[in-house]
Amino acid sequence: MKNTENNDIKQTLEELGLTTNEIKIYLFLLKTGETTTGLIIGETNIVNSRVYESLNSLINKGLVVYNIQKDGKHFSAVSPKIFLELEEERKKKIQEIIPNLEELQNKDIRDTKTAVYEGYQGFKTAFTKIIEDCPVNKEIYILGFSEQQSKTDSLRLFLSNMNLRSATKKQKLKIILDNSVRKTLGKDRKLEKNTEIKYMPEGYISPAAIDIFEDYVYIFLWEEKPFVFMIKNKTIAESFKTYFNFMWKIARK
Repeated sequence: MKNTENNDIKQTLEELGLTTNEIKIYLFLLKTGETTTGLIIGETNIVNSRVYESLNSLINKGLVVYNIQKDGKHFSAVSPKIFLELEEERKKKIQEIIPNLEELQNKDIRDTKTAVYEGYQGFKTAFTKIIEDCPVNKEIYILGFSEQQSKTDSLRLFLSNMNLRSATKKQKLKIILDNSVRKTLGKDRKLEKNTEIKYMPEGYISPAAIDIFEDYVYIFLWEEKPFVFMIKNKTIAESFKTYFNFMWKIARK
């Protein structure tokens, strides 16, 4: 039972920041009382240099004190209650720095916001939000609709009107489309200001459109009932930008 208790004590002291040698010396001093380095070395079987090193560390931690006598320094362990005092001091210091640490914390990475837009009006609202939230002269990366989503003339007209708003803020659009829309959406968007277009090889299908800018990702579905899902998260947006840039290298004009 005593061995188990000793192991628990040693483990706890390790968790409190003491090294193996420091634990041996501190426990020895508790049992022995005031003594010299010679006796510590002889009884703990720790080499001379490590004993002096550990004693200095224990003194700096406030766990060992000494007095000088005719035969040299005599060391003794401070009452174990010192650990409660040290823990209180440590807790107080941690509490003091927490506000500063929270100031440093990257809230852009931590915080995630989402929103869902439904119906034609929601679709329009989402596009308007993109133009409003994207700063002047900044880029918007777009993976466009495939032919099956872009047959409707109302979508072509809607996108052209939205681009007129975007042009007033001189936002730069980089758009990837598939070949199926070269004569429809591709033709329209090629005429838009500040717009660069590339096409994916035949066979590429994009069932949804994706707009990426700043910390935002918008996913659009143009169906009988339009649907838009927005995510605001720096890490997610960066991941989508990386994916877009990879696709941009594959795409051709």
